[in-house]
Amino acid sequence: MSASKSASVAVVVLNYNGLDDTLKCLASLRAVQYPLLSVHLVDNGSAVDPTAAALSAYPGLRVLKTGTNLGYAGGNNRGIEAVLGTATDYVLVLNNDTVVDPSIIEALVQAFATDSRLGIVGPTINFMDEPHAVMTDGVQFNPGLGVDFFHRIEVPLNQPEAPLVDVDIVNGCCMMIRADVLRAVGGLDESMFIVHEESDLCLRAKLKGFRCAVLGRTLVWHKGSSSFERSGRQLQRYFDTRNLFYLLRRYSGRVPGSRSVRNSLWYYFRYVSYRYEHEREAKKDAAALAVVDGLRDALAGVTGPYTFRQRRGATTLRMILSTLQQISRVKARLFSRR
Repeated sequence: MSASKSASVAVVVLNYNGLDDTLKCLASLRAVQYPLLSVHLVDNGSAVDPTAAALSAYPGLRVLKTGTNLGYAGGNNRGIEAVLGTATDYVLVLNNDTVVDPSIIEALVQAFATDSRLGIVGPTINFMDEPHAVMTDGVQFNPGLGVDFFHRIEVPLNQPEAPLVDVDIVNGCCMMIRADVLRAVGGLDESMFIVHEESDLCLRAKLKGFRCAVLGRTLVWHKGSSSFERSGRQLQRYFDTRNLFYLLRRYSGRVPGSRSVRNSLWYYFRYVSYRYEHEREAKKDAAALAVVDGLRDALAGVTGPYTFRQRRGATTLRMILSTLQQISRVKARLFSRR
């Protein structure tokens, strides 16, 4: 057996009311020829039990049920915890609304073999409905370019030898993580529930001295945001607003190349005011309210799932956000006349 095939890999796929997507993902994994591979499906409290259909798509699959929706972070953590109790060398966290290239496991394991400091590696990810178009590759965290908190690092493709490019953040759609790194830094932050939790994990690993990198090969095709398509845009707006605040406060100025917390939060409030006004103008009242709720909960230190309720101070925050956006527009007009 070659060195690249001597490491054991456990794939964790999270399902939440997305069985059709999950079955396509499992069918693509079934085509992977890698000897030390186990696939684990975590069902995150779906309305329909996926076990029988999933086992038909991938015989030998191991199914774990949480019984309730623990969010992306909690659901994946239950799978990660289960596989860390075995002799697994690497854990591949994989979105259920993806399909993979049959060579994905061997390619990522080979990438890890190049440097013992590598902690998290992902591939280039393309759109499922535009198979030749890149959806996401490398990300630099908060480099100080306006409201560009996640700046793209373009990873070269179609090279004679696929490059491995250092990044701050590997997309959580598909990330292979060394098991000993997970034991050292912990799993996904369950207080975030969903959105930006993979960024938190990558930045935590970097601050512990591990490298994060993206391989210049397209090995995953992603449908994208299936859970939010089913549940509505307001959930994405809420968790983005709330969890981005926590991420900026934790890591700004600490990750090399990132700007200070003070500077970051100024641009954060500008970003949130834009999001709020954009949703209002599009007459997406629920999404606009979710932005306000996310900001209010961020300032109050609220974590976990989104609860739909009236919040004290929300009216004041709406007024502040509208005012900030008006100021930004006035400044933009003034500068455009110069």
